[in-house]
Amino acid sequence: MKAVYLVALAVLLNVGAQFSIKLAGRGGVPTSLIQQVFNPMLILAVGLYGLSFVLTVRIYAVNELSVVAPFMAACTFILVYLVGYLFFAEPITLAKSLGLLFIVGGMFLLLR
Repeated sequence: MKAVYLVALAVLLNVGAQFSIKLAGRGGVPTSLIQQVFNPMLILAVGLYGLSFVLTVRIYAVNELSVVAPFMAACTFILVYLVGYLFFAEPITLAKSLGLLFIVGGMFLLLR
């Protein structure tokens, strides 16, 4: 896989955007569209997603799509799982853990 550092950065930016969205909704979703649009956490999320998108374009240009896209998605799933647990006290369940184990196994097979 080429440009591994770009892959890592794109995944981290994506996870950061999802983290920001979660934070934006913690106090409840504002009823006004204007309040939603100008929510600082949502603005941050859009910026992070935008940067991740631009990096992903570069990553796809130099890697096999059938390998790098599932790899990036799997890394995102794993990190979001950890962020949910560490920052939002979301439970670690057997079903979630088994799902992540299958994802890691799939990544191993994909990258061989």
